[in-house]
Amino acid sequence: MSGFLFTYLRLLALMFLEFFIWGAWIVPISSYMNATLGFSGTQIGWICGASALGALISPVFVGYFADRFFSTERILAVLHFAGAGCLCLAARQTTFPGMMTVIVIDALCFMPTLPLVNNLVFRHIGKSERFSWVVLGGSIGWIIAGLVVGFVFGEKTATFFHLAAGAEALLALYCFTLPHTPPKGIDAKGQDVFGLTAARLLKDPAFLVFAVAIPLVTISKTFYTTWTNAFLTEIMFPKPTAVMTLSQISELLTMIILPWFISKIGLKRVLMVGMAVWAIRFFAFGSMNVVAVIIGLLLHGFSYGFVITGASIYAERLVPPGMSARAQSFIALLIFGIGMFFGAQVAGFTGQRYQSDGIAATKQAGNGIRQQVQVQLPAWNLTSTSKESLPKLLGTPEDRLTLAFMESLPESGITIQNANNLQFNRKDLIAAFKAADRDGNGIVEKSEWNKNRIHAWPKIWGWGASLAILAFLLFWIGGKDPQPVNKE
Repeated sequence: MSGFLFTYLRLLALMFLEFFIWGAWIVPISSYMNATLGFSGTQIGWICGASALGALISPVFVGYFADRFFSTERILAVLHFAGAGCLCLAARQTTFPGMMTVIVIDALCFMPTLPLVNNLVFRHIGKSERFSWVVLGGSIGWIIAGLVVGFVFGEKTATFFHLAAGAEALLALYCFTLPHTPPKGIDAKGQDVFGLTAARLLKDPAFLVFAVAIPLVTISKTFYTTWTNAFLTEIMFPKPTAVMTLSQISELLTMIILPWFISKIGLKRVLMVGMAVWAIRFFAFGSMNVVAVIIGLLLHGFSYGFVITGASIYAERLVPPGMSARAQSFIALLIFGIGMFFGAQVAGFTGQRYQSDGIAATKQAGNGIRQQVQVQLPAWNLTSTSKESLPKLLGTPEDRLTLAFMESLPESGITIQNANNLQFNRKDLIAAFKAADRDGNGIVEKSEWNKNRIHAWPKIWGWGASLAILAFLLFWIGGKDPQPVNKE
């Protein structure tokens, strides 16, 4: 086996594990927090935005440690060992403060590893154009993680955290076998580490428009990462985490054709297409139509690939010679730091604003303690594959509910046997019935009940689409199509 091929396979495995870890927990966590832990939309938004906190300070790790003091592979090993421990702790958390604390610490450990991995790959891959061959491993890792969680572990228990933790511990050990990557000893000022000297590029009106439009569309993108899994779960899509791998498959295909699109329509139009597709896919999600939702997932490559990858190329072409590295650091700060952080807050607030009222229930804990909780209304079909329905559980042969029947229930109501053993009393069931009976005819069909139990998804996706449209219009009016700059 040639030296390059051996190195390539080692780096491919590194990238595979890196994104397998991230995809194994970041995708299903919103459904887990929403359906199992009962967290509010705002709380889910804060936790999903924790990664942005790590992205905001990751240049500190890269600049001050990898470039000055320690070899990259050893820093990666330490960070991944710490991250594995955090994910094990996350699996045991059932409260928002506990989960938020652990996920923030994990973000501080994991997010710096992303640029560190890229740095290590570039140092050993030889020609920079070979980088895409290694990135392919990351996309495959994300897809495999989604399939394993979707078909084996599921999103309703914390076992996906254990899967990610095990993979991260394995990667920590594997890092000790990676090619030695010593510090380069660069003497850079703190502002250069953060890339903030590139902020002077904002004096260029075109770059200023670009720097505003990209965080805007990133905020829109965060609606997807925060809510898509919970959305698919609530509308009873089977294996939602596995279904979401359609997005990564389309991303693989799109990355192949991206250079062709840039050469044919120009970089500005590529970015505009990506921004427009974000809006289109959110409208597809908002339709609640199964076929439209699948099409929306398949559009991920055009939205994510064209915008995020296109933004890096755009900045590279727009800046003058000598400022490329600082500009890239600044763009990363805008996208993965500011954009993702504020995006998570906006997405969380919107989800909180348009969530269902839920229903009061008594939760029977394993130690016999009974706890009053506010939970989502039980589904009409208790699982996506079960033939047992809520009316049958209540004791009526009809596939509908009537007010007279609900009032005839015993005062203690019903108990749904699941992981939480939830008991719903008659008074609260009648209140939920009346909320679902919007036409006031005393009859609630399946469609009425299910509509009342889930988030108002068309409105949530409408907000995401509006932000993408705003970014599109801003960039259309004020952006420009830069030509490649000779960096020599």
